[in-house]
Amino acid sequence: MCGIAGIFDPRNKFSLELKQETVSRFCKMQNHRGPDATGLWKSKNCTLGHTRLSIIDLDSRSNQPMLDQCKRFVLSFNGEIYNFPTIKQTLENSGVTFRTHSDTEVLLEGFIQWGEDVFAKLDGMFACAIYDTQLNKICLARDRMGEKPLYYTLQDNVLAFSSELKPLTSMPDISLVVSNASLFEFMALRYVADPNTIFSHIKSLQPGTLITLDGNLKITEKPYFSFDIEDAKTRSQYSLKSYEEMLDEALIASVKTRLVADVPVGAFLSSGVDSSLVCSIAAKKLNSEVKCFSAGFVAGKDNETGNAKKIADYLGLPFEEYLVSPDDMIKTAAGFGSLLDEPNGDRSCVPTYFLSRLIKTQVTVAVSGDGGDELFGGYGRYGPISKEGDLKDHEIDAVYRYLKERLPVFPLTTLSQLLPEELSVFKKRLLSRFTTVFARQDLEDIERLRLIDAHSYLPGAVLSKVDRMSMRHSLEVRTPFFSPDILNLSAKLPMALCANNQHLKVALRNVLSRYLPPDLIRPGKQGFGMPASFFANYTNIFNDLALQSDEILSQWEPFTTNHQVFSQLKTMARSNINSCWAWIVLGQWVESLA
Repeated sequence: MCGIAGIFDPRNKFSLELKQETVSRFCKMQNHRGPDATGLWKSKNCTLGHTRLSIIDLDSRSNQPMLDQCKRFVLSFNGEIYNFPTIKQTLENSGVTFRTHSDTEVLLEGFIQWGEDVFAKLDGMFACAIYDTQLNKICLARDRMGEKPLYYTLQDNVLAFSSELKPLTSMPDISLVVSNASLFEFMALRYVADPNTIFSHIKSLQPGTLITLDGNLKITEKPYFSFDIEDAKTRSQYSLKSYEEMLDEALIASVKTRLVADVPVGAFLSSGVDSSLVCSIAAKKLNSEVKCFSAGFVAGKDNETGNAKKIADYLGLPFEEYLVSPDDMIKTAAGFGSLLDEPNGDRSCVPTYFLSRLIKTQVTVAVSGDGGDELFGGYGRYGPISKEGDLKDHEIDAVYRYLKERLPVFPLTTLSQLLPEELSVFKKRLLSRFTTVFARQDLEDIERLRLIDAHSYLPGAVLSKVDRMSMRHSLEVRTPFFSPDILNLSAKLPMALCANNQHLKVALRNVLSRYLPPDLIRPGKQGFGMPASFFANYTNIFNDLALQSDEILSQWEPFTTNHQVFSQLKTMARSNINSCWAWIVLGQWVESLA
């Protein structure tokens, strides 16, 4: 796990020295992503940087940027390729020789062998840049579901990219304009969805996508993967028992590969179905003594740590918990906005941050259960949202109802008074992402919603949160739910194993019942976020933080033009925990820009 950065400047707008200085600064600003080694490679047209968190093959020969033996291709890579031994064997059978034991070299040689087709062969999380010195051409690519981030900007014939957004804000001559459309989206959703970012001229590479740019500045964007759900007739061919068998086998295989490391490995255990399943497989099927970690809140009546400990004890796994206290919130929460790189109002950032800090004191890698809810239908907000009649005529209304009734942050009506021109942009963004989803008559509403979340909420809020909070402490987090086999099974999920009259996420529950007794399997989803009870018990802390955001945002241009609406938003920010935390984070993030 690492941080990558670079500049591709085929017209030589910047001097070699300035490119080197800029990329070095990018790396320094994200050194927390890889404190073990820093590398820089430079040429007339391209400079690549890398900060390394050593996980596989700790030898310095695996440091990056890495050149192939012929010195034509150079790679800067962030992530892990779990099936690299299999790919390596295939390449060796074709005559390739390797100098290291790293997955980095396997990715590099795989690109040389198969070109852009290599990315579809990978089981892993990654963001990478590969520069071809002979053709003067660069390729950027991101993993299937968006576990690893990659930001880029193309201005004045110069491409700059980084694992985090803030380094790009230090780019010479960059145009830094906050996008009002993205601000509208953040206040409606609590995040900004790919490919947009909070800044107008900085983009986020979409999951499952690669872009190439040559010396003539011709940019090509190409998706190599897009998650979808198979049609109902195809899914009905699978018996429920055979499906569960395939899912269990795929999970075992995926967890096994994600426990491989040359450093100690731990596990997130929230007591929910997903993380409990990952830990159960590690203990019961793979004989791993992985240490489990859980986070809760002082005076939070809905803490998960008690049940998590019972599960760890049953599995015979070591366990440690962290309880977030009011002092923690006072000391740390005041700076959360700056830790997030760009605004993310998901309140589970808080326990994830503190838990990652604890875990890093003992291990360098942790496995988690992220992705299970989106892929297998686990959120309590899922349920019928369509009206009578042809849903094709009401898809945008259905999305609006979903946002208003199931994910309330700030009302669209109020936001449209603040930024009237952006409502139409917001509608277009929603329609471009979701029209085809709601037009599919073979899907139930719960299936439409999990498909929407897999493309939007998962990479935009969940995975972004996990990456930023864990990498702040140089901790690598791996989730078994994104292996190609499990994604394929999720696409085939029978409706009967998605939800029934008693439970959501039926398939995963049934598999978990093979490992845990019924009394240890939680009946419903509790979530890993900051609990409402903690928010209610310490209202004074959150009011103080919200007041600080009031002061900051009152002087920020988007809010200075309409004092009446700003007052409404301030009041709404006290109405529920989602709105309040989003408001706090936005104010802190704006302050961090100064």
